[in-house]
Amino acid sequence: MRQPLIFGWTLWWALPLVAQTEGTVTREGRYWVQALEASMQTAGAPNRLRVNSVGPIAVRGDGGDQIRYTVRKRVRAGSEAEARRLLARAQVRASRQGSTYVLSVDPLDCARCSFSADVKMTTPRATAETILETHGGGLEVYDVDGKVIAETAGGSIQMDRIGRSVRAATAGGQILLGAIGGPVHCETAGGTIKLGSVRGDASLTTSGGDIDAEQVDGALRAQTAGGSIRVRRVAHNVIAETAGGSIYLGQIGGSVSAETAGGSITVEKAPLGVRAENASGSIRLMDVAGALRAATAAGNIVAYLMANQPLQNSMLETSMGTIEVLIPQDLKLTIRADIEAASSANRIQCDFPDINIRMQEQGPGTRVLIAEGAINGGGPMLRLRNTTGVIRILRR
Repeated sequence: MRQPLIFGWTLWWALPLVAQTEGTVTREGRYWVQALEASMQTAGAPNRLRVNSVGPIAVRGDGGDQIRYTVRKRVRAGSEAEARRLLARAQVRASRQGSTYVLSVDPLDCARCSFSADVKMTTPRATAETILETHGGGLEVYDVDGKVIAETAGGSIQMDRIGRSVRAATAGGQILLGAIGGPVHCETAGGTIKLGSVRGDASLTTSGGDIDAEQVDGALRAQTAGGSIRVRRVAHNVIAETAGGSIYLGQIGGSVSAETAGGSITVEKAPLGVRAENASGSIRLMDVAGALRAATAAGNIVAYLMANQPLQNSMLETSMGTIEVLIPQDLKLTIRADIEAASSANRIQCDFPDINIRMQEQGPGTRVLIAEGAINGGGPMLRLRNTTGVIRILRR
């Protein structure tokens, strides 16, 4: 994860925009709470809105020309007088620095007081850039036309109906994104990532959780150290990697690179090639073309080759399992298949009469079953390698 942003800027040069009056202090269970409401006149949409706090932040865009906010400060204290002293130290500062509007809540250096501040804001929808940073708490942004940068030291991040790019990072929590109008870059140290639609490239990284993406109009890179990856539609290339989980990729417009240490790999459609590596599970390629590289140490491989799409030189390989390839009737291919430790000649099954199947001695007590030949006059080489399993070469 990238280095955290710096909290707590010095604001002595900033222009104050509002006169704030602290609200009354009330008791809520073991906490004392103080709330304030205020607004900043912006004279049009701000170029940049920056919020720095200690606790959750929620921002929503609207059609107005003001930044309105509510801040609820919470602290644990033995008496109301002590609570007032602590809360007075946690100043809420609203200011303008050039074209940037800033709302900052001072942190309290008191471990026992459990200080936090809940910030809720509305901003003009056309705000060009929104930057949210918090020492700990969830972040939410909805209905803004510009780009968003959000970072929390611990909490979930949620966004929807964002007009431009998004960068989101959390040290521990899930990231949930709806409709995003530009590229997306997400990182979480522990949590799931769910993505609705992105008009651009997407980079999604989690150290522990699932990744789920509905639609990406650009390229996608999805990486998780412990979870599954599920993607419905991507316009360009996909790189999907998990250290322990299944990978499902739907309609992919570009090439695919998929790798898992444990779980299945499924690709519904990929016309520009697939590289799939699985340490211990099956690989299923439903409608594929281009260069194919599929390998699993212990599992089945099924590949449905696309009609009217050229195949490039390809390799499918497993040590323990079945390889099944379904070939369109008019596709031109050259086949070379072998089973290193075949018990009988029927371990290779083939629908194409031009493919020759034979048993070949490879030293004392070792026989290799080989199938080779040309389909429709020959073409790119398709290599099929198995150690002890079965190979089926079938008409689609």
